Amino acid sequence: MPISMPPIIAQSMLVDALAIPAFAYVALVGVAAIRDRSNPRLTYGISLLVAAGAGLVASLGIDVEIPITVSRAADAASEVVEIPVLRTLAEIAAASAIGALLSRLVDTALVAAGREPMLRVQHTAILLGAILIGVVVIYEVHFAETLPVKTLVLSVGGASVFILGLGLQSTLGNVFAGYALQTSRVLRKGDIVQMGHRGPVGTVWDSTIVTTRILMRDGELLVLPNSAVLQKDFLNLDQPHRRLRQSIQVGISYDAPPAVVKDVALAVLHAEPLVLKEPNPSVWVANFSDSSVTYDLRFWIESYRDRDEANDRVRTRLWYALRDAGLEIPVPIRTLRMTDASELRARDEAAAGQLASAIETLRVCPLFDEGSISGEERREIARAAMETRWEAGTAIVRRGEQSDAMYVIASGSCEVRRPDGGTVPLGIGGHFGEIALLLRQERTADVVAGVGGASVLRLPRASVAPVLSRRPEFRERLGTVATQRRDETMGDFAPTTVPQRRMGVLTELLHLLRPF
Repeated sequence: MPISMPPIIAQSMLVDALAIPAFAYVALVGVAAIRDRSNPRLTYGISLLVAAGAGLVASLGIDVEIPITVSRAADAASEVVEIPVLRTLAEIAAASAIGALLSRLVDTALVAAGREPMLRVQHTAILLGAILIGVVVIYEVHFAETLPVKTLVLSVGGASVFILGLGLQSTLGNVFAGYALQTSRVLRKGDIVQMGHRGPVGTVWDSTIVTTRILMRDGELLVLPNSAVLQKDFLNLDQPHRRLRQSIQVGISYDAPPAVVKDVALAVLHAEPLVLKEPNPSVWVANFSDSSVTYDLRFWIESYRDRDEANDRVRTRLWYALRDAGLEIPVPIRTLRMTDASELRARDEAAAGQLASAIETLRVCPLFDEGSISGEERREIARAAMETRWEAGTAIVRRGEQSDAMYVIASGSCEVRRPDGGTVPLGIGGHFGEIALLLRQERTADVVAGVGGASVLRLPRASVAPVLSRRPEFRERLGTVATQRRDETMGDFAPTTVPQRRMGVLTELLHLLRPF
């Protein structure tokens, strides 16, 4: 005769049989989230691990109970209520995991819609709200009948609340300050800030509800309590916009007419790509010094991140422009130099010969011939060029090197060695390094001097960039040549660009629920 099992017992055994795989799945999802190491996934993963571990132990009948004595006002009797620690901990951890999951999904939806991601304080508010709702649900399900709210509050005790509040006074001050900082958005992650006027400069690394961390320019991480941040004077160099005005002063000889100096300086500012066209750059006579007239070059740049490079490029181009215009930059020192006219003439002739040779080398190169750029632009590029002699077999550039200069062969020959072992010969007028100059990427191949050696003209990016900015067709042609050269030299090793797409809410949800 077959033995029938009551439905309730069969259902309980089925639940117990499914509990272990379910807890194992939750634990694996938690481990995967922790390995991601990003908030709120880290909170999400830890909460899942705690919920899985505590829930599994509690489901096996193993638990620790805390007794609380409850007094009844009606009959003055007392009753002991036991609170299971592991079960309650598992349920609160589950509520925390739900809050972290919801926070991540809301953040993903905002980013997918093209809006700014949530602040850290908003993530924290969603998490705490989910935990609070979980605590209320746990109380209503398990303890509402046996443990009144009044008794629970009295059990905690007013004295303990006072002690905790006194001990957390400083922390709570930082929390409220952090809330004010994040809601007002005066500091955002990635903003460049300056501590006081002309003080140290750093980038906002992170801002939590308690502290703000700033990565200084020398690599040190400055950690400040949020209350201290509100009390300090600081400049946000990225708000309300990133544009900044720069000022460069230079002293020019009294023999130079101010109108000529201003024309030369303005031409330099208008030719520099990092200098904004609006607001217009300007040049002012700032002071009459002992040995020179001081001129102030004022211009705007896109952001503080371009400041050092922009100032360097303006100063470099200004030096060349002043030298070409015959304008002297006097120095406040006395130098006795015993030379004769023939020595000075020979030096000037040698410099003029080098410049003429560089111009001729560029004219022979197809990229810089008469049909590509003008003679004045060719001269502009040649001024900063440097010709170097390389012996046969010597490596001129190596694959993987960081550089932003390109090269033109003045005499001899060179050989481009591909990663697959093939070679590409280059003769007089040949060029290489366009990818590094245009895209500032690593060298894609080795280039060595050919049989008999080679003389190579080095063109720094600072000398070619102004021409690229003025001539879009020249930049497009150089880009086409760079792409063809990359395909020739790298072949199958050429990188491919994969378009990036914004992650949707459903994709993020599946990712968060993935155990591996």
